[in-house]
Amino acid sequence: MSEDLQSRPYTPWQLISAYWRSDQKIFAYAFFIFVIIMSVALVGMDVVFNYWYNHFYDALQDYDKRGAFDLIAVFIFLAAVYIVLAVYRYYLQAYLALRWRRWLTYQFISRWLAKKSYYYLENFDEKTDNPDQRIQEDIASLVTSSLDLSIGMIGSVTTFFAFIYILWTLSGHITLNLGAWGTLIIPGYLVWVSIIYSILGTYFAFKVGYPLVGLNFEQQRREANFRFAAIDLRAHAENVALYRGEANQKGILGNLFDRVLNNWYAIILRQKLLLWFTAGYNQLSVVLPLVVVLPNYFSKVFKLGGLMQALRAFTQIQDALSFFINSYSQIAQWRAVVRRLITFINHIYEVEEGAVAHNSFVYNMQAPNKITAKGLSIYTPNGGKLLENINAEFIHGQNYLIKGPSGIGKSTFIRTIAHIWPYGAGEIDLPENKQIMYLPQKSYMPIGSLRDALLFPHQTSKVSDEELIELLKTCDLPDLVPRLHDVSMWSEQLSPGELQRISFARVLIQKPDWVFLDESTSALDLPHEKMLYNLIKERLPGCSLVSIGHQPSVEAFHEHQLDLSQYSVARTFAP
Repeated sequence: MSEDLQSRPYTPWQLISAYWRSDQKIFAYAFFIFVIIMSVALVGMDVVFNYWYNHFYDALQDYDKRGAFDLIAVFIFLAAVYIVLAVYRYYLQAYLALRWRRWLTYQFISRWLAKKSYYYLENFDEKTDNPDQRIQEDIASLVTSSLDLSIGMIGSVTTFFAFIYILWTLSGHITLNLGAWGTLIIPGYLVWVSIIYSILGTYFAFKVGYPLVGLNFEQQRREANFRFAAIDLRAHAENVALYRGEANQKGILGNLFDRVLNNWYAIILRQKLLLWFTAGYNQLSVVLPLVVVLPNYFSKVFKLGGLMQALRAFTQIQDALSFFINSYSQIAQWRAVVRRLITFINHIYEVEEGAVAHNSFVYNMQAPNKITAKGLSIYTPNGGKLLENINAEFIHGQNYLIKGPSGIGKSTFIRTIAHIWPYGAGEIDLPENKQIMYLPQKSYMPIGSLRDALLFPHQTSKVSDEELIELLKTCDLPDLVPRLHDVSMWSEQLSPGELQRISFARVLIQKPDWVFLDESTSALDLPHEKMLYNLIKERLPGCSLVSIGHQPSVEAFHEHQLDLSQYSVARTFAP
């Protein structure tokens, strides 16, 4: 049974295993098995090379020229096979990682966008930082690290069992004189030395390196905060410039970067301690096999080839048993990434559940052509009441102006009708089979061509370029006509007034039955405001306008007014 990421809490294992239970599982297991087979084959090649070293060095010791050159030819063939296996194992593993990352990224994007979670996290939550980084960077790191570590561990286990027989055979036994207690004969002593040395090394590596998990988690968070502040400066460059706020922004970026460097330095100190241990451990690993193997060589248990074979077998087992030591930094980073992703996806669930718990609104789809609010009370996210017991009616074909002092909750009232504000109670009746469009004060422009931006959010091929060009001219945007198919960051390219004229062009394209305008002409001069309102009335005579506006000029376009002051909760506003 396939499984996508559901709206529920996840453990690290559930998150990682979700892909392997999805509709991609057959492909995933097939590729993973092929990668494992190739990894085992590479270990088998290492075993073959191990025996090759025995024969080759024996040939050198015996001055067997013909045998040595024959063995070199064999080596070239074996090396070619090894290279082919290594290259295709990398390819299959990388392609599996690509598929896994694509699936998991789409799942996270779906969970982020579902149930307005992205909106709740951005507006009502302070715990989740930088979702963009978690989706873009952390998922990639999770996938590649998970495959590297799992396949590396399988390879280490295979290597251990592949070489332990060789090392046991070459070890013979060692006799220890215990004095009055007699003698102790230890068979396969090279194996025991390797195992004991690796166990001790793993224990101390864990003790020294464990703090890296928390430090790496914190480093990712601080790096993301610094990057977000830099992006925020870019997005509001004009505002900062007009305020002459460069010194303040420099201080903010400097403080955030200092926090990055301070935690980074803590990682450096901990990595230095870990490096002291691992470097010493690895250097001792070079000498240790010589110390323990040479007694058998000098006792003529085996010749030079046997010595070289024993050293390589000891080294292979040592490397296999030292997997956790050598991979500890990567394991620490992997755990930090898993922790960040689990925190993110579980917090999405918490925010969704919180929104459901606070949301007592009832939305009914009714046949009559009107929008009705019955006993509507609207709260702030912290539980304060904004408006209470609103009873209002918007009849299709008529136009309404929503009035009230700044901060009373006019925009929040529209968000409630739009079904995106989750805090409050009451009943809202909406017309069935009628299209309702909402225009915020600042028009959103998706990344892409200007044509795509004009057609947002409903991309339709029914609108020709000629129609869009006519609309741009009608909305007094003739300079944008040659740029219809240009791809740009339009939110940064266009002025606030141009963005608001784009939003009116979208209304004329979508032809809705209702339009809610939240100060959607605040950046326009009076002639443009009048021109755009009249344009909608002329071209969409069946469209009802519900506007929020503070300027008296807006009143002329509406027959009715709704003053929300009468529903305000015991608050006073400056006149």
